[in-house]
Amino acid sequence: MQTISHGEQLSAIGPGRPMKEIQVLIVDEHLAVRRALAARLNSFPQISVAATANSFRKGIELTIALRPDVILLELKGGSRTTWRDPVGEMREALAGRPAGIIVLTSYADDIEREAALQAGANRYLLKRIDSLSLLREIEAVAVEVSEHTS
Repeated sequence: MQTISHGEQLSAIGPGRPMKEIQVLIVDEHLAVRRALAARLNSFPQISVAATANSFRKGIELTIALRPDVILLELKGGSRTTWRDPVGEMREALAGRPAGIIVLTSYADDIEREAALQAGANRYLLKRIDSLSLLREIEAVAVEVSEHTS
């Protein structure tokens, strides 16, 4: 990554594409997962973990308060049963502000994947994804969202 100015950097996605630091919110009920993801992502200068949330309810509150660029959302947590459409509800919490939602889950579920993508998730990824691939997916979603709103 090459710094341009004021925190902008050349994105790994494409040559000459300036990318501002991407603010990420991590929503996962497991503390160890939140910590590991935050450490992985904070190792990249173009990513800033704005916050982590241990529940979907807290994730909604932080989404409204912080307006992150990308939200990493786990759908298989124990508290998920109280939410009919977590991705749709997260989209509503964004109140039309552009942001990407990446469902990051422990194991694949084709029905959940299809429902999440139809509800507005940008990606459905497994947690075992390597750090560089996760970075590329976050960057790609940030670019998609910014191009969609331009």
